[in-house]
Amino acid sequence: MAPNINVDTPRNSIVLAYLTRLHRDRVPLPVVVRPEEVDDAYMRLGAHPEVVQRIWDELGKALPRDCRRVVYSTPALVHPENGTIFALALGTGYGLRLPPPLVEVAIRRGARTSMSYTDGNDMNTHRDLGRDWVLGAWLGAEPRWCTKAFEYFGRL
Repeated sequence: MAPNINVDTPRNSIVLAYLTRLHRDRVPLPVVVRPEEVDDAYMRLGAHPEVVQRIWDELGKALPRDCRRVVYSTPALVHPENGTIFALALGTGYGLRLPPPLVEVAIRRGARTSMSYTDGNDMNTHRDLGRDWVLGAWLGAEPRWCTKAFEYFGRL
């Protein structure tokens, strides 16, 4: 089994702070674990199972290496070499961290940067995760964008 990845890098600081606030009431898992280390990871991590499937099985499948991880009890895609988080389950939605030129392309194609929840709270990817994040929208181009993110964040 491959070792876990260190995600504690400055590049992830905003994301990790968000996840810490989001999951402060949960019994914590270790910071980063592989999906196989969690019982029923598709159902028990606070994200809709279709979101987990989208991130790990659809977007993750397009990548040259296995990037599936659970970060602070959240399904994610994490670059295996430098720990950059570039996809994240967000309950009934998901976020994608993209290379800067692709952020505007994604928005033009239908990705958003904010959403409101039924409890009155809101989520803004630029505020809560960083300027290089958008909300996924099950767009056909997303697997290709994730491949570009894997390549881009692998060079940093």
